[in-house]
Amino acid sequence: MAKRTIKLNLKLPAGIVATTELSNKVLAAAQAVIDSESSELLEAQQLAKELSAKGIKISAEELLSRKSKKRSVKRAPKAKGATPRKRIVLSNAKRKALIAELKNGETIASAAKKYGISTATVMNIKTAAGLTKKRS
Repeated sequence: MAKRTIKLNLKLPAGIVATTELSNKVLAAAQAVIDSESSELLEAQQLAKELSAKGIKISAEELLSRKSKKRSVKRAPKAKGATPRKRIVLSNAKRKALIAELKNGETIASAAKKYGISTATVMNIKTAAGLTKKRS
């Protein structure tokens, strides 16, 4: 790979003095970026060479462009008129009331419906309050 020189010009904010320490940090950061970019290119060139030996003609640039393409994820269509569910956070007072109701025999499903939270959240609150038995 042919070596090339890049000149960096940086505009520092008022009050920042250009010291050798700052210059060294900037150069180290730039070198890290160059190393990561060049390592990907070198890997792609090596892979293209191996594929060429097996009879597959593809360039390193084409391999890199194929790698960067993201595959789209197909999602289920949203129901007509559906709105995204908003995250519900229970206040301490509501949490204490929920725990009291669970102690009095309220079912998990009815408590979840009443407070507008999931049954898993009710179970997490119940476990945190020490109302569940551990497995033996």
